[in-house]
Amino acid sequence: MSGSATSVGAVAEICSAAEGARGRVLLAPVTVSPTKPLTPTHLKYLLSLDILFRATSTFADVTFVYHHATYSGSRQVAGFWEYIEQCHPGLVCDGLTEEDIGELYTAYHQAAEGLPYAAVEPLVRRAEAGWTHPISRRVLDVWEGHYRLLGMFDPKLGRTGPEPTSEAEILDLLVSRDLCIDARGLNASAYLDATAVGLPLRAVTSPEGQRNYLLYLLRELVPLLDRHDLVILAHDNELRTDYRTIAHVLNTLGADATRFEVPRVPLDGVTQSTRLGGWQGHTLGAFAGPLLEEFGPEAFRLGLRLYLVAGLGRTARESFSTYQLRRWTRRARRLLEAHGVSGGPATDPGASRATGQFLAARAGRRGYADPYQVATLLMSNDPAVPVAGLLRVVMGTAEGHTELSIAGRRREWR
Repeated sequence: MSGSATSVGAVAEICSAAEGARGRVLLAPVTVSPTKPLTPTHLKYLLSLDILFRATSTFADVTFVYHHATYSGSRQVAGFWEYIEQCHPGLVCDGLTEEDIGELYTAYHQAAEGLPYAAVEPLVRRAEAGWTHPISRRVLDVWEGHYRLLGMFDPKLGRTGPEPTSEAEILDLLVSRDLCIDARGLNASAYLDATAVGLPLRAVTSPEGQRNYLLYLLRELVPLLDRHDLVILAHDNELRTDYRTIAHVLNTLGADATRFEVPRVPLDGVTQSTRLGGWQGHTLGAFAGPLLEEFGPEAFRLGLRLYLVAGLGRTARESFSTYQLRRWTRRARRLLEAHGVSGGPATDPGASRATGQFLAARAGRRGYADPYQVATLLMSNDPAVPVAGLLRVVMGTAEGHTELSIAGRRREWR
């Protein structure tokens, strides 16, 4: 682990230097567990990450760590699998829609209060060995279609990933740096300790031995810290305290970690987790068809990005509205026509470099491109803003330097 953190300002300076001296950015978002349908909240989050990744990749080398297998051993995922095994034995998953699976996921949370760890542990062990339940494989197949429909950069959804470091190594390291209180020897929990910065202790194991998602996250990220100048921890606002704790841990270990937070999107005036229901009629499959038929795929892709990222903004106080989405999609079509941007590859490397320099200057000391800022700049009338170049970046037709996976030992989904 490096002995001192690189400042975000230093990353910005590296990014704006001569070509070849590019910053190294690790984008590490919390994953959307493959147990549910993609709702406007998930789509706002994923499309924000898509823009952040594409735009930052024009001036920095970005490693995107997003593996759906990472948290499969957590109660949220393995517990759902156990519920399916016990309550719906022999369920044929291949023909299920994501809405069907979402209903099962909601039913699981209504029924799973007090489920003992001993009931879940066998599936936790299988998940940690790389196995995936057919119901989550089905979700990922559906999501792959959504990613392709929306023109997102990783339609394989990170189905392979680096082998995480061991739990023992991580906990020993954290204890040695006064970042963990390990009471497992007393039949109690292990806790992340960020009390030095005013945060509460956070259990990462239960007395029975169940790990939560934060321990899986650290096992994946800590081995990668030395290779990067900046770590971006992306999450929704419900996980703010957890990710403040993770940022403190990574910064203490010598990384330069910052947080990028995306709000949940209200549905019919209510903001709540998918596990509680209320998402019916608001999935991608429920609203995409008529807009695709009316405007075509490219305008729909851009319109959804503009509406969720720029239209709903940083706070997403207004409820999702298909009426507003149609207005933004119409605006997207006009933008694409006005600037002659289509789905083909970029043909002017000089223009791509100029767009990267523009985005690097806008990133400044933050060290990465803010998706909200990029999305709003697409509608600028300022002649100094390279709108056509930005459209090509957001639509995935501009050149960029990206890394979707890490070299080394790999774990395959089975």
